[in-house]
Amino acid sequence: MSDVARTFTRAILGRQLLTGIGGFCAIALLAPNLIVLDWPMTKKVLVIGAALAVVAWGLCLLVTLLRIHKHRALLRVLSGGAATVRAQDYGDLASLPSAITLRTFVVGSIVAFASLVPGVRPEKLDQGRAISLLCLSITIVGAASLIQYVLLRGATVRLLELVPIEPITTLLESQELHQIPRRRLLQKFLIAVVAPVALVGVGAVLTTHAHMRTLTEQSRKNTALLLAKIALDPGPGQGNKNAREDAVAAAAEHGFLARITGPRRDGDPNLRRETDGELVLSVPLEEGQADVRFTAELDPAVTTEGVGIALAFVLIAALLGVLIGQAIASDLKLATHRVRLLGTESVLRGATQIARPARFELVARLGRAIEVLAERFRIFAGAQERALEAQEAAQRMRGLLFASVSHDLKSPLNAILGFAELVGREELTASQRESLELIANRGRELLALIESILDTARVEAGQLTLMPRATEVALLTTEAVRRARELAGDAQSEVVVEIAEGLPTIPVDPAYAARAIAVVVAHAIRTAAADASSRAVRVRALRPAQPGQAVRIDVELGSRNTTRAELDALFARRATSRGRGLTLGLSLARSIMELHGGSVKVEDTPDGAPVVQCVLPLVIPGSRPRLSSKPALG
Repeated sequence: MSDVARTFTRAILGRQLLTGIGGFCAIALLAPNLIVLDWPMTKKVLVIGAALAVVAWGLCLLVTLLRIHKHRALLRVLSGGAATVRAQDYGDLASLPSAITLRTFVVGSIVAFASLVPGVRPEKLDQGRAISLLCLSITIVGAASLIQYVLLRGATVRLLELVPIEPITTLLESQELHQIPRRRLLQKFLIAVVAPVALVGVGAVLTTHAHMRTLTEQSRKNTALLLAKIALDPGPGQGNKNAREDAVAAAAEHGFLARITGPRRDGDPNLRRETDGELVLSVPLEEGQADVRFTAELDPAVTTEGVGIALAFVLIAALLGVLIGQAIASDLKLATHRVRLLGTESVLRGATQIARPARFELVARLGRAIEVLAERFRIFAGAQERALEAQEAAQRMRGLLFASVSHDLKSPLNAILGFAELVGREELTASQRESLELIANRGRELLALIESILDTARVEAGQLTLMPRATEVALLTTEAVRRARELAGDAQSEVVVEIAEGLPTIPVDPAYAARAIAVVVAHAIRTAAADASSRAVRVRALRPAQPGQAVRIDVELGSRNTTRAELDALFARRATSRGRGLTLGLSLARSIMELHGGSVKVEDTPDGAPVVQCVLPLVIPGSRPRLSSKPALG
């Protein structure tokens, strides 16, 4: 697991544990007071509740890990690894908090229902209180889930900040097309408003129900006590069996089952709750012991009335949430529309009003922030425009400087080369001739470099003028190979030239086109000479695939040590460890080919040796072609 995935997983699980502990503490604090539980019953409820909470959190942990595991490829990409992801994958990651929160609520609610199962439910906890405890637990789990969503959303947003802007922009445009943000905004406002009202409503209903139940129990306990004292204990010497039976029968009609259980036991009346939830009051009498069994169930109409009032408030809150959500969505839609209309030209003109007036201060602040950002962009754009103008002026001055210096260098260098040629006609010793050839070769290399600098300065200034004329491909290729051998200097390697038959003439400047191809061939010769396992350099002039397209001259490097990426870097004017003095020449060669309306592309061959494809059109371009990468003098 990558560092990003590990950190994100720990953050998600930590927040889940935090909200789980908070929810359990809320239930532990509220349940005894809202449901009116005595201390012995509270201890049993807390023990069983803690066990169920551990089970629920373990299941939530498993579900969360499985959900995060689905995003392992995306997390690997955000860690700097290699994997294929779609823009929709980022959308799935953004919806992770909602998915985890929903599953947490479902798992917590299912585990809470286990508290009603016999054997799990505490003994002597009646069915009514058990249901009330279940409703309270589910309500608090829902409230804790909202808090968990906010915390998980924060962790996910920090992770999404690592995502490049392009896939996020694509995702937002796709969601905007289907109006997904508007629907989600309404849903979130609805939940944010309804959930607190529902929590308060459920709490109020449970509190009212519990206290009325307690009062009912106390009232029926007093009634049972009076029944036992008056009806079942007529006093010494006053026993009347028929009267006692009539009293028991009358009490049974009102839900009190009374009977004499045996001899009298000393002590105060004792109230206990049976496992079935019924209450039993044991009362000592003058002539025995009486047990009165009764229930304290409330009239369903009382609970129904409270639930109805709570639902009415929830519906009102839902209506208000929808209305507020629609209003905010409308303001945001207006602000978004104005932002989309805000282009570079309008910003430069100073038209930066976004969302005023707005009904909500939040949207108004967002609009003002965008306006401030647009104003700063306008200032930055103006400064950048002035900087570009200054840069272009500096480039023109630098080009003129290099052109002047190059001309001054060419004159004495031509004299040196001419003198070396004259000396070479004399009779010389072997060592003298070798030294003279070294001077001539290095002089020609220096002359080629000066010409490259001079032509690069012209390309930078946009002043390189080509004089195309119809040229035979065979003559152009032969001249390029000859110049390449001179440029390669001491590095020599076999060059195989293959020219297809019936090639048409092409409109090129023979001098510049031959020099551009020669630089490519010279680089191939140098790399082949430095590799003992290299093959011959191949220069192939190919027939156009279809009439009227172009002529392609392929230069296949004999060495496999030079990679396609390295050649692309050289043609783009990025120096490499083996570029040497041809780095500027290769970028200039590419520019010359593009000025002819052609192109230079590097491809791989099946055996691993790269091939440079120089394409020259059969028709002179109507306007000056745009250069893909302009050579620079530094």
